[in-house]
Formats: sequence, C-alpha cells, structure tokens
Amino acid sequence: MNTLKKYEELRRKLIEYIKENNLKRDDQLPTVREIMRDMGYSYTTVNRTLNEMEKDGIITKRQGKGIFVNRINGNRENLQIALILPRDFHQYKILMGILFGVKEIVEKSDIGLIISISNMSHEKEKESISNLLQNHVDGLVIFLEDQYRRDYSHIIELKEKRVPFVLVDRYIPELETDYVVVNNEEGMFKVCAYLKYNRLCEDILFVYPDTVFLEITSTAEKIKGYKKAMETFYGDNSGTVISLDEFINRLDALGEKKAPIGVCFNHDEMLLELDDILLKEGKHLPDNLQIFGYANSFERPIYPTVEQFNEQLGKKAVEILMKRIKNPDLPVEHIKISPKLILPDKNGSYYLEK
Repeated sequence: MNTLKKYEELRRKLIEYIKENNLKRDDQLPTVREIMRDMGYSYTTVNRTLNEMEKDGIITKRQGKGIFVNRINGNRENLQIALILPRDFHQYKILMGILFGVKEIVEKSDIGLIISISNMSHEKEKESISNLLQNHVDGLVIFLEDQYRRDYSHIIELKEKRVPFVLVDRYIPELETDYVVVNNEEGMFKVCAYLKYNRLCEDILFVYPDTVFLEITSTAEKIKGYKKAMETFYGDNSGTVISLDEFINRLDALGEKKAPIGVCFNHDEMLLELDDILLKEGKHLPDNLQIFGYANSFERPIYPTVEQFNEQLGKKAVEILMKRIKNPDLPVEHIKISPKLILPDKNGSYYLEK
C-alpha cells in the first residue's frame, strides 16, 4: 500500500473512531504511540495524517497535553450547516430574505439547516457558535451582531481552527474571511446622484439611528459612499452626517431654506420611528425635504428606497460555504452585490430601476 493510501485509510479510521465513540469537541484522542501500536501504522504515516487533520480543523494538538477533537462532520449522511442571525427573522425583511436564500440552496442540496438567534447579544453569539460546533455542525453562515467590531476573537478562533464559515451583510476589514455583503458604498452614491440630478437638491444630509454603531461595515460604507458623492457633486469633502435626534432638532431650520434638500436615511425602519416622534411632538416634515430610505424594508415602499437583493446574499453565502467545506484551502472570496434604486413613477407607485 502506498503512502497516500495509508494516509487516507488512517484518516478514515480516526474519523470513524471519533464517530463510533461519540467524541465531541475537546475530547481527547489516543496518543501517537497508541495509534501506531493499535492501528499498525508507522510514525511517518501517523504524523502526516494528524498534521493534515489539524490543518483541516478536525483535530487540534496541544503541546504537552495530547491530541483533541476540534470538529468533525457528525454521524449523518448529509451535511448540516447553521445560520446565525442577530434578530428574530420574522420581524425583519432583510433577515427573512437572507433566510429564504439560504433555504433555497440547502433544500436543493439536501443539506440540514439549524437557525440560531443571538438577539444582538455578543455573548449569546459566541455561546451559539460554541454549541453548534459541539454538535458537529459542518459550517456556519454568520450575520454578526452590532458590536462585533469591538471584539471578534471568536471569529478569529474559527479561522485559526479552520472551521468553514461565511460572514453575511457585514464583515471584519481587519480579518481575511469569506463574506457576502451589499455594495453599500455604491448604493449610497447612486442615491445621492438621484437626489442631485433628479430632485435638484442643493444639499444632502445622511441620517443614522441614535443607537447605531457607526463601525458596522454596512453603515460605514454607506457613509463612505455619501461622502464620496458629496465631494463629487458639491465639492464638499465631509458632508453632514447626523443622528436622527439631531435631524429632528434641525427640521425648522431646514424648512426655512426652501430649496430642495436631500435626506438619506441609514435604513427604512428609521422612517417609522421618525413618523412616531413627529406625531408625538406635533411636528411635520418640511415640504422641501426629499427623503430617501434604504433596504426596501416594507412590503410597499413609503419613500424611494434601495433594493439590496437579500435572497442573493443568502444564496451566495451558502454556495461559498459549500466550496469551503469541500476544500478548506481555497482562497477567500469577497462578494459585493450591487443594489438598485426603487423609485416613484408619475402615478405614485414604485418601480425597480433597470
């Protein structure tokens, strides 16, 4: 038997050993000496096999302590992946869209799917990932919670242990990982171009939620696209980036300008919050403000908005994950999906730009 066949045979036997003994993550495996003695392989074959299994993230070797299970495809005929979401998907159109995209691919491929909700809790997100790996999930699609830029050590750990995963909607600029996101810089630039040339706005503001973390890449890239547009169209290298609360405080002053002023909102749901606040305070939007939302969050738009193609995010994420599971050594993939504007027609309906 040649060396390659010996290596493949031993790898198969070790995986069978893990499954038959129902070993989980951090359970200890036999030593190199015990494997050589009990399975009848040379040191060279055992060492090479263990090194390759460690590279693939199946085992981990701890200096002076031994060999331990890291992850292993479970005792299932089919693959199983997990989708981690930051909120209950029933309440958010973006999450529903991503879920539908994921489900379309996994159902066609006969892949098992687990859905985990972090409830915007950093600790819950870490705990969920740990539990899923303990249960031998084969890969993860992760929509990170809002404060992820402050601590992503658990994502670094996934990468170091070669666990297959893909980030969706938001990513970590400081860490090379697979991700599928919306090209929000392009999207916001297009919004500003429309407000400048179609609504003839003399100025444009960008408004973000009072509670948002501006480090979130989806928000940061919208601001980047907005500032790029302001410099391109108005020669203004900074623009006006303000919170919703500050925007409401400026309404009277903005209305006094009379000239059209564009207002880009970070996402559509802010518009409902804005309406509630204005109703309580007895205020209204000045007629000269040209409002533009983002993310097409409602069944029927109430203002011009941006279609993100969330189902495509989910589909692409699973497609990349499947490739990563089959071949952990593939180069990382960065996918940015181009959004399109949803605009009003002469009859008051809305249409998707071509």
